[in-house]
Amino acid sequence: MSLSAAVPMREHDVFRSVHVVALSLCAIMLPWSTAFLSIAQLLMVVNWLAEGVVRKDLAARFRTTFTSWPALVFLSFFGLHVVGLVWTTDMEWGTDLVRILLPVLSFGAVLAGTRRLDRSEFRLILRLGAWSVIASTMACSVLRTGDAMDYRSLSMFISHIRLSLLLCLSIVIFLLDRDARSSLRIAGYSASVWALYFIDALGSIQGFIILGVLSVVFVWRWAAGRGRGVRWSVQMGIVLLLVAGGSMVLHLARGHQGLPDPKNYGQAEYTAGGERYIHDLSNPQTENGTYVWTYIAWGELRSAWPLRSGLGMDDLDGKGHPIWSTLVRYLASKGERKDSMAVMALSEADVRAIEQGVPSVSQEQRSGIRERIEEVLFELEHYQAYGAADGHSVAMRLEFLKAGAAIAKRNWTMGVGTGDTKIAFAQQYERMESMLSEEWRHRAHNEYLTLWISFGVCGLLWSLFAWWWPAQAMGAWHDPYFIAWSIIFGISCLTDDTIETQAGATFFALFYALFVFASPRPINAGR
Repeated sequence: MSLSAAVPMREHDVFRSVHVVALSLCAIMLPWSTAFLSIAQLLMVVNWLAEGVVRKDLAARFRTTFTSWPALVFLSFFGLHVVGLVWTTDMEWGTDLVRILLPVLSFGAVLAGTRRLDRSEFRLILRLGAWSVIASTMACSVLRTGDAMDYRSLSMFISHIRLSLLLCLSIVIFLLDRDARSSLRIAGYSASVWALYFIDALGSIQGFIILGVLSVVFVWRWAAGRGRGVRWSVQMGIVLLLVAGGSMVLHLARGHQGLPDPKNYGQAEYTAGGERYIHDLSNPQTENGTYVWTYIAWGELRSAWPLRSGLGMDDLDGKGHPIWSTLVRYLASKGERKDSMAVMALSEADVRAIEQGVPSVSQEQRSGIRERIEEVLFELEHYQAYGAADGHSVAMRLEFLKAGAAIAKRNWTMGVGTGDTKIAFAQQYERMESMLSEEWRHRAHNEYLTLWISFGVCGLLWSLFAWWWPAQAMGAWHDPYFIAWSIIFGISCLTDDTIETQAGATFFALFYALFVFASPRPINAGR
């Protein structure tokens, strides 16, 4: 007998109301506070147990969850981390990771052992969660205290990476909420525009990639159900857009590729003051299409800069980089040679910008995402020229992946255990003599690779199965909400250890369990 049949719905069901309130609070608190998020999660669990005691069906609840193969397979992902403690030496980190993953157990067990939400309950939870994300970004905009040029300071409550994921999911929720009255739909569309603006302000390349993939998937699915003419027209249009997008990226990258041609710098040239220019022809870095490390007169720069600024050439700018580096990049962005005449020609606004860490004269005219792309290209150029990645998120990830791949190759069968990833990476960085400083020697920042390192290739494959099969068995792969969420989560795992933080683990467990075990069936039929 199913739980829904065993427990009839009452007109005023206090336990049901608390259940919906607790889930709503989890969705609301996710972009704000991990402490209140934990309280809401605890409320959901206690309410579920208390209802079982009062209704005298607690054993039936556990049977419903733990005799359901989809629920058991999903919960086995948590169990894998518990079992992985057996061959772990760093029990402190291992048990901490198990604690972080408790949402998988709580949401999986409770939602699999509870009657599904009806459409109004489900919509309410999603709407409250999406609007809470929007409210948190507005609060961040008003309360922001960090450097205006630092996109990380724009996310005050949770990681900017997690916030961009929530913004992407919120856009999906607003656009799919077609049952709402017209005023609420219009407000949702307006909120989606704000979410796009904020993703751009965060400089989230990943966020725009996710939105691009979502757009392609959903438009392709829509076209597949239309006539041949519409289907072929739309699908060819998508292909052309992808080609155009790829061409734009190549165009941006083209100006950042290749070393300076030695033939253009073979003749000795001197400044007006008589100092010979020097050129570093081994560095491909450019700003606005101008090579940064050519036509430099260091003596004149060091004598002229103190006349313009109270900061020394070796002092740090507002972003923690040496002034001399930012100055040279800024002059290159203006198309100037790096000498005393160029320094003295700088405006007061230019000097203040350099002191704040602005590396390009055109930075303030570029969108956040364009600026982030330029920053990534700079990181890769610097990494290519010198192998240095400290403080540069994308370049450091290449070092993380290099180290992680070596660890996975050596431990491909059983992995290193739940808690020994930190130890394994520390040892690998020493083994490969990485140029990363101690403070930047982090783990894989790729959830798939982390699972392989932790549990071996079989553990990775089982984890992927535990994510895919329950959704397949419960029909969730026909639900546009789940499809969108799985794309968001799946892409996030390529560049981050998504489930190794409380916010990330809750984002995974809450929405997986909500869409797979708790959403009404069928939902959004035909969409």
